Amino acid sequence: MKQNKITVVFFGCGFLASHILPNILPFCKKIIFIDKENIEPENYENSLYPKGFVNRRKVSALSTLTQLLTSIPTMPIHKEIKTKEDLNVDADFAFVTFDNIEGRVLANELTIPSISIGVTENYALIDWIPHVVLPTTPDEIERVKMEMKRVRDVCTRMEFRPLGSLAAALAGHAFYLWLTEKKKIAFEVSIHKGQIFITNHERK
Repeated sequence: MKQNKITVVFFGCGFLASHILPNILPFCKKIIFIDKENIEPENYENSLYPKGFVNRRKVSALSTLTQLLTSIPTMPIHKEIKTKEDLNVDADFAFVTFDNIEGRVLANELTIPSISIGVTENYALIDWIPHVVLPTTPDEIERVKMEMKRVRDVCTRMEFRPLGSLAAALAGHAFYLWLTEKKKIAFEVSIHKGQIFITNHERK
């Protein structure tokens, strides 16, 4: 069955975005990349970037990777998301993979179909906005910021890659189910004593 292609935006262009990207290319007519960060040498341990992009923009790296793999047009936007207005882009679908809580709180108000993906050492959540529960008080936000900083350090280690890759694959699968069957499926992944457990929930 022929599938209409859509415009997809990535809010966050790190590890998760780079692994999701190859899975969704056949379904895209345009891809928008939004991120404020540049590539550090350790990012190459896990992320899929073209070589030679250290100290260059992550959005440029993913845009270049897309052009190496396909002829899909891209729009790299190097900026920090500070307000809800910064989220206003002409897209049909969004992947939210920010590694900062402020960006995720803002993105939780997106009105286009959107999947939020988060990963720690032994747990991953792939869920649909606005079903993602985020902190609201200053104390909660500060606690989550500290945890995200710790997880960010973990993400540069090689042992993070398998779970992160699995989360990216499940995000791509959730996107495919939405695109082809109009189903919104959320996934939870946990690892305990070397075993992987995956549960799913259908969202309305």
